[in-house]
Amino acid sequence: MITFIVPIKSERVTNNWPKFCKLFEGTLKSICNQTDKDFKVIAVCHEIPKIDFVHSNVEYIQVEFEPPIKRKTESAASINKRREIDKGKKLKLGSAYANDNFNTDYVMTVDSDDFISNRIAEYINSNTVDQPGWYIKKGYIHLDGKPFLFSTIKFSYLCGSSIIVKPEILKYFFEVDPILYFDHRLKVLNKNIVLSELPFYGGIYSMANGENHLMSISNIKKFNNHKGWMSSEGIKRILMKLFNYSIRRTTKKIRKEFSFYN
Repeated sequence: MITFIVPIKSERVTNNWPKFCKLFEGTLKSICNQTDKDFKVIAVCHEIPKIDFVHSNVEYIQVEFEPPIKRKTESAASINKRREIDKGKKLKLGSAYANDNFNTDYVMTVDSDDFISNRIAEYINSNTVDQPGWYIKKGYIHLDGKPFLFSTIKFSYLCGSSIIVKPEILKYFFEVDPILYFDHRLKVLNKNIVLSELPFYGGIYSMANGENHLMSISNIKKFNNHKGWMSSEGIKRILMKLFNYSIRRTTKKIRKEFSFYN
């Protein structure tokens, strides 16, 4: 069985709690749209989001530690790191809970505003090989409000909703970098644990929705325009993007598979 772990940020650090709750509700509907119903969802939070959607496979764990509220003189790097630490703590708690309370073979990390394929539980549950885990290489990116998607072959490098591993292996993603507390970019863990590629498009990364603290509109512009579009670095970046991303129409098939609806 697979358990999906969703770390949820506190109401005290959101920009708009009702909007965040709607984003989380969309994520929860997407996860629970699995074709194989043998799964669990653990949502780890400070406050339980106020949503209308309920499902018997979903459980909430409320934490008692303080949320990462921005201090008056705190730098962007500092608050981002503390937010990542908060997320990491919740993922660890969720994984431990799944391991102790469910017959869980694998856990998948899912951010609270993303969407995932409804084929994941069926594929993982039907696995007959002693596999340490998978990473999602192929996925989509959605810019809030846009009627199209970007397909990418670098999904696990960009998005945290991309790791499926045995519960005891999740620990190897933590504390490997001085900035990222949970490093979802890894493909080889502890030098000898090699993850396999999920053989289909596995997720939709939601960006610039007002609640994504790393990929806001202003940060996207900064990340993509360090020295100007016509600098050698800017031209190289454009060429790399043409190779790694392509625009995709949001088809009925994609909407159904990812439960991706406006």
